This record gives sequence, C-alpha cells and structure tokens, in this order.
Amino acid sequence: MEKVLGYHGAIIWKKANGIYHSPVVPYHERKSFSVSQTFEQDINDVVRIKSVLVAMVERLGFYLRKGTKQTSCVVVTVRYSDFKTTSKQCAIDSTSDDAILIKHVLELFDAHYTFGKKVRLVGVRYSNLDDGLGQINLFDNLEEKTELYSALDVIRTKFGKDAIKRAVTLDVKRVGMAHNPFNGKEN
Repeated sequence: MEKVLGYHGAIIWKKANGIYHSPVVPYHERKSFSVSQTFEQDINDVVRIKSVLVAMVERLGFYLRKGTKQTSCVVVTVRYSDFKTTSKQCAIDSTSDDAILIKHVLELFDAHYTFGKKVRLVGVRYSNLDDGLGQINLFDNLEEKTELYSALDVIRTKFGKDAIKRAVTLDVKRVGMAHNPFNGKEN
C-alpha cells in the first residue's frame, strides 16, 4: 500500500485493519435519567411512598442543576406486590425546580395509584433534558429560587446528598441512585 499510495497508503492500511493508537473518548448526551426504590417489604402506606418520591425528586433535581439541565417530561412508575407495573408521564415546561417537579410527581402518583394496594417499587424518571435555564416566567422570583437551590446544592456537594432535605423525607434512609448521571461518579 505504501508503494502504491505513498505515506498515506500505510495510514489507510492501518485504519482498515483497526490499528489506531489514539485513546477512545466516549461521549454521549444523556437523554434521560431515573431513580427507583424497591421496598424491603411491600407497603401501602401512602405517606411513606410519597416521602420516598419527594426524596427522589430532590436527588434528581440536584443532578439536573449540577449538569445545568432541565427536564420537560416526568414519569412515575409504580410496581405492585403482584409485579404489575404501571407508569404515567406528563409533559411540563422545562424546569429544574424541585417544588414544581414534586407537584407533578405527586399528581402523577395520585392519578394512577390503586388505593390500598401494596407497592413493591416506585420510580421517577426525567427525560427530554434541555441545557441551560430555558424560558423565565416574568412573575417568578427566579433569582431568589436560583440562590436557594444553589445554596442547597453547595451543602449537598460539601456534606453529602442527605445533609439537607425536606422534613417530609427525614425518615427516608437512602434513595436508589448512587451516581451522578452526568459523570458516573459517586456524589
């Protein structure tokens, strides 16, 4: 090949034979991420289930903001003790605001939970991830909310994910996801 094509002939031959010495740098943009919690025992305590869902939203909201992302689709999954699994989703305006996400997650849960039925697993997934801040509502106090979430995220980064949380989630020990979905490392 080198005789026929010169210096480039050798390069072409190496590439054709899969010989390439530069490092492989994998990169792909995340399209969604999720967290789920399997209970030690099947439960039908709605207050406890909702506490776990709120803890999940806080965890995923932290990762959204850390990755400078927002979500415009929220999915809630419920697996019952008979292993029947249902999921409901809704499209929302792009946000990383925990209060808004909690509202939608709890509404989705209420919309498809069969009252009294024991639950084995619950999960939350965010998809349709967008970069940046998105559209700002003129009447929201965005600066104050941004500063609040920034302060909360600094505390979580410095002292651990469970260092600060809503009172409703105080009895929730640990929520499923252990890795930052944007860098794969423990946070």
